[in-house]
Amino acid sequence: MLTKQELTKIYTEFDNSEIIKLATFESKKLTDLAIPILIDEISKRNLGTDLLDWVHLERNFFKGTELEILKSKINTSVCSNCKILKNDIKGFYIHHCSLTHNPNKSNLILCEKCGKKARTKNYIISATFGWISTRGILKVPFYFLGELFDSFFRQKQSRKIIEEFIFENTGLIRKLGNDRVSELINQNNDYQLSLKRDNRDYILELF
Repeated sequence: MLTKQELTKIYTEFDNSEIIKLATFESKKLTDLAIPILIDEISKRNLGTDLLDWVHLERNFFKGTELEILKSKINTSVCSNCKILKNDIKGFYIHHCSLTHNPNKSNLILCEKCGKKARTKNYIISATFGWISTRGILKVPFYFLGELFDSFFRQKQSRKIIEEFIFENTGLIRKLGNDRVSELINQNNDYQLSLKRDNRDYILELF
């Protein structure tokens, strides 16, 4: 791990655009040691109070009771696919083994019915197009064996996907409020499925 002196030297040598990029997109993942150094650089360079506020929002992680309340809010939100208010919103890891369809994997937050439909669609893709490769004879059977094994851990997988979504969107949820979490879920699902729009664009639109 880098020392405070080493981090200070590195951050001091960054230009303004690198500091802005680090604060905007990476501050939630930095160590507690690095944050005061980053904040000091933002202040010394007069990069704006909005950027300082954003760092504080990103570092204000959801924990304990507050985290459980937010997860409950997500579980009972509007499904981004069928647009119906549900009480069974979950995280789904959807993937297939075809080389002809993209993206080949995504973490979606959907209601039970829509999530199962998405998973079934990928089963069909794998069974139909997964063989179109030299390794298809091995990939397809192993894919379905893997799905069978994973089926015993769907609940744990769902919790992990939702908790990762909350962590990755900490600043946005803090800024927009829990009542707009469905909007963020919709944006996340669109990004996961299309991979054409960088999800960082959504953050930049807020500044």
